[in-house]
Amino acid sequence: MQLGQYFKKSASGIILPMLFGFLPLTLCNGTKAAIAFSVFAVLSVVLTIVPLLFAGKIQQQHSDDATNDDVDAPDRRRIELLCFAAYASNISLMITAACLAAVINKWYWALASPLLLIVAMLFSIFLYCGLLNKLDWGAQQYYDKHKDDLKFFFDLSSDVTQTAFAGLSGSLLGNLKKARCLQDTSFGTAEGFTLYAVIVGLFLMFVCTIPPAIEFPSKRDKAVTVFLKWTAYLTLALVNLAGLFAAATVVQTFVVFAVVLIGVMGAFWFYKVYSSKPRSGNVANPHRQPDATRARHAAGERSLLWLGIHTLMFGTLMASYSVFLSGQHFSGLYKAGVFFVFAVLLTNFCRMILVLEVRNKESEASVVLVTGLAIIFLVLIAVLLLVTLTMLHPNELRNTFSVA
Repeated sequence: MQLGQYFKKSASGIILPMLFGFLPLTLCNGTKAAIAFSVFAVLSVVLTIVPLLFAGKIQQQHSDDATNDDVDAPDRRRIELLCFAAYASNISLMITAACLAAVINKWYWALASPLLLIVAMLFSIFLYCGLLNKLDWGAQQYYDKHKDDLKFFFDLSSDVTQTAFAGLSGSLLGNLKKARCLQDTSFGTAEGFTLYAVIVGLFLMFVCTIPPAIEFPSKRDKAVTVFLKWTAYLTLALVNLAGLFAAATVVQTFVVFAVVLIGVMGAFWFYKVYSSKPRSGNVANPHRQPDATRARHAAGERSLLWLGIHTLMFGTLMASYSVFLSGQHFSGLYKAGVFFVFAVLLTNFCRMILVLEVRNKESEASVVLVTGLAIIFLVLIAVLLLVTLTMLHPNELRNTFSVA
């Protein structure tokens, strides 16, 4: 059941990096924003863990491919309650992210408010459409045709949200150090993009779990192929912009190399997307794929995000960015490491889009191979620089992740 997967992802992949924000806050006096963050963080944990337990019980009783006709009235009522719990959990996580950013600067609340209002309006529309649904069908109407796409967008949004949450927690370190555990008055562009990436990513996770109840099949197709697709691209663009501004602030002289890297990735993207021809075997029905091909897609699309490497890297990048703004100076070796961390993040996020665009095309295998090797190569360089930095300049890393 997709609801169980949503609560499981929220509990394991999102709440954990969100709770990292408690670590620097424990060393500082409580403020209104810190208290609000603590309250909504605990509320998010409750609204996620408790429904996860109930979803697990229901999932044991019914198989994943069960239709609405196989569900009796009491279980249908429980599933409806889980849907409302998903609404509450999603909104609570969004408010928690805004509170975490408000600990850094209260004006981030003003930045997040318009987007939160838009999300609340869309949620109200989804609820209204669901209540007007006289045919009594749920997400199964979407999963019959768009199962692979919904799973891809759900995995993408959950990974990006997890990464962005870790970035917010990391940026809190340097900002508390700079302001001496008080709210800072400066406004960071990287933190703003990261906050937006969290909110949009959470929204996309929810919509992939509980798609809007649209009666016409053509409208449902557009909801997946247009709305969800471009929302996913927006989420990736926001987290990439956050990483770009953070890396450009720290590395400075490496900005030229970052621009060159972006240009190379863009040229490779356009070449592979627009020069590739559809694979002859999948032109008739691109949605039906063999199990082996589907498994290969899953391995190629997820990349290395499931290892947690990119979450740690983005958190380190945002922590370095905020510490650098606090006045700490970094060596050239540290800046080189930050640049390659950004290169890994940019390459992987671009790969996630590219794999989707070249699906069922002749260049798909080469794209998966080339981009995968590029990510592994960049990760090895970043890890090598990190090990060298630990041996030569251990105080730089120690000062980055300490508030005192």
